[in-house]
Amino acid sequence: MIKKILLVSIFGLLALSRFSYAKKPYHLNINRKVITTTDTIPNADVMEVVRKAIYAANDFNVQAVANLYTPNAVVADDEPPYSWNGPTAGIQWINAVEKAVKDFRITKFAGTIEPVKVYQQNADNVYVVVPVNYTGDLPGKAHFSARGAFTFVLRQINDKWLIKSQAWMPEKGMDY
Repeated sequence: MIKKILLVSIFGLLALSRFSYAKKPYHLNINRKVITTTDTIPNADVMEVVRKAIYAANDFNVQAVANLYTPNAVVADDEPPYSWNGPTAGIQWINAVEKAVKDFRITKFAGTIEPVKVYQQNADNVYVVVPVNYTGDLPGKAHFSARGAFTFVLRQINDKWLIKSQAWMPEKGMDY
């Protein structure tokens, strides 16, 4: 009898624990207006924009990012001058990455996207954190690696997802 009670209790706790990890909507009360956002599976159209922006740095393709940013976009990175604004923010950022790669004489420079674990979306806004690993070769056969994450905020404008903000956080910046 005790074994049956324990077995039922264990299954009950397991079932309850699965519900506690379910993704729940976030309800924000801003100026008496309730806004609901939900952690969801990343939207394919949104992630295509994100992929284009990140992978454009691999071959310094400014054309790939030319129409991905809002008119008031902001891009921040750890390369000088550290931030770029406006609809050409992505192009300016790609140019800064290219300059850094050339200055440090990095060859085989490439960024790869790792699985997304933070993605929130409401009707026309998205917040996503995208882990990225940049690699390459330095002179003298040394290896270059920079891990971190981009946070993106995208807005849907005229049925098109555009990047409102893009900020890089190097992994070492996340050490506590």
